[in-house]
Amino acid sequence: MEYEAEAVTSPSTLLSTQVPPESTDEVLWLTLKARAAFFRGDIETAEAVYDSGKVKVQASPLKLSSGYWFLYRAFFSIEQGELDKAKQYIKQARLCFTQNKATDFLIRTYAMEAIISVWREEYSFALKSLQSAQALLTRSENKSDPITRMMVYDSSTAYYSTLKFYVKALGYAHQAQDLAQQSHNLLDGLPIKYNLCLTLLRAQLIEKAQQCYQKMYNVSELHNLPRYEFWALSGLGKIALSNKNFTDAIKYLQAARQTQHNAIINPAHIIVLHNNLAYAFAQMKLFDQALEQIALSKQVLKSYNSALNNRYTRQTLKIEADVYQSKQDLPQTISTLRTYIRLLEESELKTQSKPEHKAIVLEQPIRSARQVNTAAEDEVVKALKHARIIIALLIVTLCAVIIYYRRSKHNLAQSLNYKDTVTGLYNRRYFIEQFEGISKKNLDYAMALIEISPEQSETMSASDMDAKSIKFAAQQLSMQFRDDGDLVCRVSGQEFVILCEGMKKPVLQKRLAVLQHVFAAQENVTALQMSGALICSEEGDFGNIFAELESRLIHVKRTAKGQVVAF
Repeated sequence: MEYEAEAVTSPSTLLSTQVPPESTDEVLWLTLKARAAFFRGDIETAEAVYDSGKVKVQASPLKLSSGYWFLYRAFFSIEQGELDKAKQYIKQARLCFTQNKATDFLIRTYAMEAIISVWREEYSFALKSLQSAQALLTRSENKSDPITRMMVYDSSTAYYSTLKFYVKALGYAHQAQDLAQQSHNLLDGLPIKYNLCLTLLRAQLIEKAQQCYQKMYNVSELHNLPRYEFWALSGLGKIALSNKNFTDAIKYLQAARQTQHNAIINPAHIIVLHNNLAYAFAQMKLFDQALEQIALSKQVLKSYNSALNNRYTRQTLKIEADVYQSKQDLPQTISTLRTYIRLLEESELKTQSKPEHKAIVLEQPIRSARQVNTAAEDEVVKALKHARIIIALLIVTLCAVIIYYRRSKHNLAQSLNYKDTVTGLYNRRYFIEQFEGISKKNLDYAMALIEISPEQSETMSASDMDAKSIKFAAQQLSMQFRDDGDLVCRVSGQEFVILCEGMKKPVLQKRLAVLQHVFAAQENVTALQMSGALICSEEGDFGNIFAELESRLIHVKRTAKGQVVAF
């Protein structure tokens, strides 16, 4: 870990060395060198260096450094579009680290496994892996090294960003970026920066996303990193598309394509680049160039053996149909849409195939039972007559039990779906449903997103908040906001949303100021401080109001921590 922490600050130095330093494990050194080559965008070198370590790893598959090789070889397999191989590598890494009781590397393995599951669209498995990583991270307290924590935060960013929980994703992304900057970690820092930029773009925080991608581009130019030059230019191209500036979009996307050679080989990224270019050309009425990009996407799709193939093919066909329609080529439009619909039906059939198969399997023993029953009917008539009363009683009892069970389960499900188990407050899901109703009714409101943390932030981390302090904070919030038009919800670990109907921002700010004094004056619990950001209905529609509030809160925590600010 000490050697790794030193190497990640200067990947170029690692690439220039020909032999490992004295007393440094060769497999570890080769893996780090392969990571540095991959980071720079030299895919061929990265693959060759990984292969150099493969023989030694096969000779000692349970060695700690072999586990390190399996871990990062799995990530390289994602770039190659080989998700099944990535899953095999990560299983071997977990076995190795479990054998060696290497907790930090085991945490990293779960984080990497989550990324692979996100790529495979297996989101329930991704969540389980992240929960395992977070649990081990919590048990190890502050003993985990920064790279391990960065990896968990970055994986959480990717997971929540993909599922459109942008507030949580941005929170993890900023934590990961802060750790990378503190440790001067360039090798892990730029991938973290990429996830941050992508999440800002998905959350429609366009101006901030543009600044983020521009910073990434400047760093990639400074250190000669074609891989991240590609990401930065692609991101700037997507932003130009969202701003309907198609001339700039084509310029950025074509520049990204120039840096693609060897730096990017993942079929998914190449398909998206061609599709974005096709869309931009189509908007500029350059239909031949658009169809040329579609043809390139289809060529890549032919060799893309992945569960994602159907989805990317549908995206490509949808753009192709739009191009033909804009070109007023109706026969080609109809032909393309027919293929598109067929793929949609195939996708739906795949989701239904397992239940249908189970139904067919169950039908066979039912038929056999009916035949046996018909053949033996005469012999059991008398027995059935005597058993009818007993069967009727059993059915009535069973129905009563089922009704009671279903009611109990429904009540429990309602409670779990809408209530936070620690504080008893409503949760994020309930708040989203209520806010949608308020938005549709066009009711005036003032809303605040606050984070409650220990007052002595220099000596205590955010994780030092115990359950007692959180319950106390929730109790005080419930006492301060208890009118019919007030709603208090716990949306994450230490973050609460307060929504007050028919209230102005200054009034809500005063009520929160009173609450700050209450927190500071308590003696029975750790002194608490509150940072918060306010928003109101008069400011208009932000599209994703959670992303806007989270952005404001992050700004407050950095510039005026311990205060509630109305922008």
